[in-house]
Amino acid sequence: MKNTTNTFITGLFVFLIFGAGLAFADEPLGKEALETLIKGNTVEGIKLNWKTTYKMYFDPNGRFTRIDSLNNKEKGAWSIDKKGILLMSGRKDNYRIVKKRSDGGYDLCDKTGKPLLTMDKVVPGNPYNLGL
Repeated sequence: MKNTTNTFITGLFVFLIFGAGLAFADEPLGKEALETLIKGNTVEGIKLNWKTTYKMYFDPNGRFTRIDSLNNKEKGAWSIDKKGILLMSGRKDNYRIVKKRSDGGYDLCDKTGKPLLTMDKVVPGNPYNLGL
């Protein structure tokens, strides 16, 4: 009986630590979590349709600067609405749902949930001196 109880408790612990975490891995980030993640930081990732890498700095004052591996540059404004949707106004307006992946990275998705960009690394500050 003792082994059965220990096995059950161990299994429950493993589920709560790993299984429950995976269940929430595809959930969109909330407003506060997303703001804490990007505000004043630089993100690095891949633009999936072009297979290009990019770096984007999110200034605390609501401005962003992005440069990709093809040397395309974009500047604009960013904000997060009350539902946690990232609003970016640059060459065109973009609305992105940010979801945490099970590998620790993030996906920036369109309104249907399709990943368009990855955020694979978040670097504190603006170490690449991406101008605003």
